This record gives sequence, structure tokens and C-alpha cells, in this order.
Amino acid sequence: MSRSQRIARDVLVSLSAQKHRVLLMMLGLAVGVAVLSAVIVIGQGTRERIMGLVERHGLDMVMVRAGGEVQVFAPQADRGLASLVEADARAIEAEVPYIDLVSAVQNLRGLNVVYEGRSVVTRAFGVEPSWLAIRHRDVAEGEFLSESDMAAMARVAVLGVKVARALFPEGGAVGRTVRINNDPYTVKGVFIELGTDAAGIDDWDDRVVVPLTTSARRLFNRPYLEQIVFRVTDVRRVPEAAERARDLLAVRHGIAPGQPDDFFVREPDDVEGAALETASTLSALLLAIAIVALVVGGLVIMNLMLASVSQRAREIGLRRAMGARGSDIGRQFLLESLFVSIGGGAVGVAVGVAVAAALGAAGVASSRVTWVPFAVALLACVAVGLVFGIHPARKAARVDPVVSLRGRAA
Repeated sequence: MSRSQRIARDVLVSLSAQKHRVLLMMLGLAVGVAVLSAVIVIGQGTRERIMGLVERHGLDMVMVRAGGEVQVFAPQADRGLASLVEADARAIEAEVPYIDLVSAVQNLRGLNVVYEGRSVVTRAFGVEPSWLAIRHRDVAEGEFLSESDMAAMARVAVLGVKVARALFPEGGAVGRTVRINNDPYTVKGVFIELGTDAAGIDDWDDRVVVPLTTSARRLFNRPYLEQIVFRVTDVRRVPEAAERARDLLAVRHGIAPGQPDDFFVREPDDVEGAALETASTLSALLLAIAIVALVVGGLVIMNLMLASVSQRAREIGLRRAMGARGSDIGRQFLLESLFVSIGGGAVGVAVGVAVAAALGAAGVASSRVTWVPFAVALLACVAVGLVFGIHPARKAARVDPVVSLRGRAA
């Protein structure tokens, strides 16, 4: 048997004889690796989800929002700003190049929608027929709003799937008459299920959509808009079209150079960047917690192994008396630290990935399991095992065999 084989055998024998100590050393590291693995899996899933949402909901769409405040995601409350009007939408449609569809948009929160004994409080939007294609939406039942609905200021509505399920749990919403703020509206269609926005805040399934003319002159009774959305014919032209829209609106609104705008032009990259930044901030916080846990786990391993050196002084002396070199003893203790770290990491990565996958399955978080958490966990465990095992290994290698045979370390 070679020297390396004997050292490996001694490592396994030593670890099996110290089961409780080994489990304690593994526990601290397992917690850190579990958090680290969960962060990686959830982070990968979140990024994939955000990219999918941004792509699904329009890499070719530009939104102009009322108010100069930069607010990439949907505002959490109605702000009542009157800086955009329908004439601005028509000017963009006529003068900005590389666009083929434009829709003015109004919206209002807190509207009561009733059908017989059931009611929901939701958000209503007034839009033009082109809005469906611009926002990459579709209807699961019925049809969307038409130009004739716009011309007649028709009291018709398309329901989000959550609203439809709340009012019509047995289905069959199309053709029924609901009351929105006590006025009758015929349900013309039901949207497909879409979920939330890239930030996970605004629920696209919890809304009602009516013709813009109906919202402006009947339901909301006001002329100003919350948004103008338009579709760019070539995604490579999105920045140029957005800049042309900014310049046009600045002139129309009489905004001099250097003065703040009373509108905000949001491009797809803004949504992607803000969503990823939000997710990255949370991931960075959790990653910091994982690193602290790994360091604490490493310190636990180092301290317990230092105590083990003193307690195993006689064993070390006997091995030295039988011909073992100081370097052999050091290698044994370093391998013990490494084995414990990898064992704790294996438990931790299994727990972390399982927890992240369970959270994903429950809809609490997005998760995507790849080889990355396993590779990172292995590297982290090897690093912890080596860094925090070197000092105990050196101390064991320097034990005086004469003194150690008396039962204590020098």
C-alpha cells in the first residue's frame, strides 16, 4: 500500500471514529452552501423569467408615460397627471418614423365590476383596437374591441382572466352584461392568461379593457392619457424612434432645452435593466448572507480541528513513532478538513436546490436548476476546506512526537 493510500485510509478511519464532531462541522457549512445554491437557482430562474416576460410583452414596443418622473414599472397608484392628450398620440403616429401602430391609453384603479351577486374591484383601461397587437396580447374567448366600438363609444368590455373567473366561475362570460360603476357593459371577450409584469407587481390578468372613446367620454369622463404606446417596425430602430418621440413631444409641450420633461419615454431595455437590477440587489443580499454562513462554517471546522489536534496528540505521537512524517500528519488533517467540507457541501447543495425548486413549483419564486450551483458549491467547499484546514494541519504536523506520547500537543 502506497503512502498516499495509507493516508487516505487513515482519514476515513479517523472521520468514522468522530461521527458527532464530523456532523457538527458539516452542519455549519451545509447551511451556507444551501443558501448559496438556492440563491443561484432562484437567480437563474428569475433572470430567465424576466427575459421571457420582456420578450413576450414586446421588445418592439415603446411607451410614453405621463409625468417626468422616471418610473419604469407600473405606478402603484393613479397619479392624475394631465400632461398627455390624444393629439400627442396622433402626432407621434403621423411624424415619428419606423412605427406602424399607435394606441392612446387611459386607466383608472378601483372600479367596481358586478355580475348578479358577484363583484370585483379592478383596474380599467381605455385603449384603441391597435393596443392588442402593440402589447402582444390575445383573447382566449370572444373578440377584441373594433373600430366600430370606438366610433359608437360602445359599452363593451374585454375581461382579464382573473376578473372573468371571479364573476363567471363556471365560464361563459362572453355575451353577458356586467355593470362597471353601475353602467351596463357587454362582455365582448376574455384575455388569455398572462401573469404579472417583469417586476412581479402589476397583474395583467386583473383588469378590464374598454374602448378609448368610451373611457374618455363615459367611464372616466376626462381627456388626458396615462400612456401612449407604439410599435416599431424594426427592433433595431427602437432607440431612434424613442428619441424622435421625445423630441416631438418636447416641442409640442413647449419644453425648452435643459428643462425637465413632463413625460417619460420607456424603452424595452429600461424594463429589462430595472427588473434585472431589482433581482440582482436581492440576490446580492442573499449571496452576502451565504458567504457569511460559509465563513462561519469554515471557522467551526478550523476550531474543532484545532481542538482535535490536542485531543489526538497521543495518536499523532504513535504514528510518528511508527515512521509517519510530519508532512503525512499535515496531509491527513488537511484531507479530513477537505472531506468534511465536501460532505457538508453535498448536503447543502441538495437541500438548497430542493428548497429553490419547491419554491418555484409553489409559485413563490422562479427557479432554474442547472450545473452551475453544483459546480459553485464544489469550488466553495474545496476553498473552505483548504483555507480553514491549513492551520490545524500545520499545527498537527509540528506536534513534537516525544511530548505527544505523554498525551498532549506541543
